[in-house]
Formats: sequence, structure tokens, C-alpha cells
Amino acid sequence: MKKNSPKLSVQLLVALAMIVALCFVLEKFSVFVIPNLWKLSPAFISYTLMGTIAGPLLSGLVSAVYDVASFFFVNQGHPFIIWFTLIEALQGMLYGYFFYGKELKVERKKDWLWVTLATLAIMGVGTFTLIPLVLHLQYKVPFFALYAARAWSVFEIPLRVFVTMLIVPQLQRIPEFRKLMGLSNK
Repeated sequence: MKKNSPKLSVQLLVALAMIVALCFVLEKFSVFVIPNLWKLSPAFISYTLMGTIAGPLLSGLVSAVYDVASFFFVNQGHPFIIWFTLIEALQGMLYGYFFYGKELKVERKKDWLWVTLATLAIMGVGTFTLIPLVLHLQYKVPFFALYAARAWSVFEIPLRVFVTMLIVPQLQRIPEFRKLMGLSNK
């Protein structure tokens, strides 16, 4: 049976701190493929890693803390909107739900399907539903414009699935990483 939350330990806290630092670094490598419309960011990698070792609750909490911290450290003149922090927390919980305690193997088709489902759920909730809703309510941007701008994000789904399946199964070979994930060592 899959556990909902890992046991909080110094090792887990240090790993989460390193993943939060990785979030800050990966955000610096974000690029606009289409200016002001489609931004590709490798930061999902760190959220996936966070979910794999922290479980839903802790991953949601750390994602929210990261969102607030990034607002204060890297804010580019945007106002703080609590709804975005709550969306980050929800997405962090989804990463934890889908990836904590889940062993992934590149050769298993069902794992590719699982990661695709996880990516669709996470992006569906955040990128395609809640974020446009908040932007519409906050700035009165028409839904048509919001969805036209986000339509390009559909092309990001296969990229996220591929990168996740490239990285996570390799990390799961490391005994300490498996232990943090709540998996037994081989």
C-alpha cells in the first residue's frame, strides 16, 4: 500500500531544500518560444522530484513556500496574488500524489501512460483551468485571449513526459533516493 506522506527527517528536509534551490536555478533557464505567449520552463523537473520524495501534503506545502519565496526574491514588479500560491500548492499536491512511492521504468508502457496522465492532470488543473480563471478574475482578461495564449502549452506535454521518463527512472536506481521515495531498495 502506498503511503500518503513520508516520515519527516533531516535527510528529507535537506533534499527538499536542495530541490527548492534547484527550482530557483531552473527558473533562470526559462525561455519564451513565442514571445509573451509560450514560455518553456524546466522547473517542472524540480516539482516532479519534490513530489517523488515528499508526497502530496509536504510537496504542496513546499511548493507554496517556494512560490512565496520566489515572489520576494525574484519578483519582477508583479503584485502578490494569493491564488497563484494556492494553485502552486495544489499542483505540488498533484505531483506528490502521482509520483510519491511510484516506481517508474522506461520499458513499461503503463508507466509512460501514468506519467502522461499525471502531466495532463497537473497541467489541466493549473495551466488550462485555474490560472486562466485567476487571470480573468484579477485582470479581466477575456477567456478567449487566455486560452489562445495557452494553447501552445499543449506542445509542452510530450516534452514533459519524455523528460520525466528520462530522469526519474534513472534517479530511482540510487538507493538513498528510493528510500526517500518510500520504495524498498532492490
